[in-house]
Amino acid sequence: MLLQQPFLHLSSFWKSRGPSFRGDEGRSHSVSIAGRRRTNLRIVSQKLSREWVLAIDVGTGGTKAALISSKGNVSASAFARHAAPAPSFMGGPASMEQDLDSWWDATKKAIRSCLGSTEAVARGISVAQISAVAVTGQMQDVILLPKFGFQKISNAILYSDARAEVEAAEIAELGGGNEYIASVTGFPQGSSSVLAKLRWLDKRDPRLGQQCESLLLGGHDYVVWKLCGVCVTDATTASTTGLTNLSFQYAEDLLERVGLSHWIETLPRIVAPDCPCGEISSYAAVELGYAALQGISVLHCCGDAGTCTLGAGAGARGTTYAYLGTSGWVAGSFLKKSYEERESTVKQLSGVYTLAHPDPSLVFKTGSIMTAGGNLAWASSNLVSPSENMKEVDALVKSIPAGSGGLLYLPYLNGERCPFEDPNARAGFIGISAVTSRGHLLRAVMEGVAFAMRSARDFMYADQISAEEVSRHLYLVGGGARSPVWPAIMADVFGQTVDVLEGAQEVGVKGAALLAGQWLGWKCRNENWIQVNKSFEPSKENMALYEEMFVAYKQAYVGLRDVYRSWTPEEGGVKYEELSTAKNLLPSSQKLQNDAATTTTMKKVRLCQDVTVKQPSPGDRWNKLQLKCMSFDFSLWRQGRTVEHQGLVFTTVSYSRQCESTE
Repeated sequence: MLLQQPFLHLSSFWKSRGPSFRGDEGRSHSVSIAGRRRTNLRIVSQKLSREWVLAIDVGTGGTKAALISSKGNVSASAFARHAAPAPSFMGGPASMEQDLDSWWDATKKAIRSCLGSTEAVARGISVAQISAVAVTGQMQDVILLPKFGFQKISNAILYSDARAEVEAAEIAELGGGNEYIASVTGFPQGSSSVLAKLRWLDKRDPRLGQQCESLLLGGHDYVVWKLCGVCVTDATTASTTGLTNLSFQYAEDLLERVGLSHWIETLPRIVAPDCPCGEISSYAAVELGYAALQGISVLHCCGDAGTCTLGAGAGARGTTYAYLGTSGWVAGSFLKKSYEERESTVKQLSGVYTLAHPDPSLVFKTGSIMTAGGNLAWASSNLVSPSENMKEVDALVKSIPAGSGGLLYLPYLNGERCPFEDPNARAGFIGISAVTSRGHLLRAVMEGVAFAMRSARDFMYADQISAEEVSRHLYLVGGGARSPVWPAIMADVFGQTVDVLEGAQEVGVKGAALLAGQWLGWKCRNENWIQVNKSFEPSKENMALYEEMFVAYKQAYVGLRDVYRSWTPEEGGVKYEELSTAKNLLPSSQKLQNDAATTTTMKKVRLCQDVTVKQPSPGDRWNKLQLKCMSFDFSLWRQGRTVEHQGLVFTTVSYSRQCESTE
């Protein structure tokens, strides 16, 4: 397995840095590597005397810092929150930005809290014992660093920002169509693509590109720049943006074709995630509050999707892990196909993303479903009394035999994206009878989510490996893993042993430390780094039952697909209009800085009557608009369609009893 062999090679560090580092006929390339190895030999004793890696994970909600030992133990950790992401006035409600300064401030706080924590002090860990700093973080951002003499250009535009829907369509037209762009970049590029966002910036203010010295693509790109002054990224992060081709190099031909060639010179250098890209500067060390940190090597590791996969034990070919939270995904490591093979299968894999892996012979793949644990949250809020807790829900579900009495649940509360993309799909129960109880309904929800995750896994595997090659174990993390029942259902549905991991919140920093450990020469073995809290073995009897139900589950969507797309009730005087008026637009609690009138136009929406549009609360992060239609409340979730207000775009999609977006 990955953790039992040194899969990362020193030569990958030089290969990532372009022709100038390779030399003529590889001669100076060999000399450079040899020189590098001699340097490593000179400091080997220093490495061995330092036992800890300081790992940093720059997330959306905050930054985590952790001291991780050579045995894979998290000796101390701390977390500092960021300023909450919010839409901008220029970007509109579909935008999502975050203050760059809050990333650095949180990094400083987290490091100080971690190094000064009771745990670190009790273990006698000093700065002198830190052998490297390994940084990971959120990906697919747009971060503009200004040229000398210019002020800060803008906040970071986050991966969740969907302002550029129009520009995404323009990119598709300029680039030769969506299918062609997907064949170049590896997957379809929508409004969250960096390609579309760069075009959006060019259209709104061309001076931004002229003032930009460097474009960074992830939260850890920015923190590494603050730590050691280099503008770099990793191939995993770059491969999420739409800026790279199937070889995980910048797709310069595509950028020229879509009119973005002027950004090429600003792109960060792609570096290997297992070798240092620089050292902590004296200025950064002082800012961090520990001058002794100066000179410590900094590794720009994979983006968080990669480090979480590594930290969850799924870094070797055929190994997988699942995240069971509000959303859900299955991810793992797979053999890298040839360029021609990948190009031929890109169109077939809806919702499956292929990202660069530290091992050049492998790739990360992830299949992500729209809603996982969110289904149980919905069911609990409607089927469980406020006095009952999740332990009682688990007990109720456990009392119902596998199969829920033949009841099926389709977990498409907000549409689906893998193994099919259908924003119109909706959740539902099939097979309710007179003997159906609350327990049957709740267990069917858990089983339905497990079927959806199984579908994503099978689709992800489809063009990769046979069933015989599938790893026997599935590592499980996320809030749903805390249930004593749901992991057992997952084991029976997947036909795999499900291992619930200890310290599931630490998989990102552990994955980063693992990469640093490879460079340091640590013997990173699975039994040390991946600690299992509890294992669930599949039941042969239940597996046979669930195989039959899984066939019916897949057929159910096929049978309902046309219904989802066409069904709208006629009662209530439903009208199909292209234009209607929305009244009483309430002021935004997120300070949109828009004091427009309370009446506006909503385009491309068909309504039964006027609707009341309420701005979302800060916790909703502009993901939904609440529409009150007649006597019903419905939600429109952002998935690529638009409603306009005062020139600002509310990106939305809905399929409801009384309101429906239309193309």
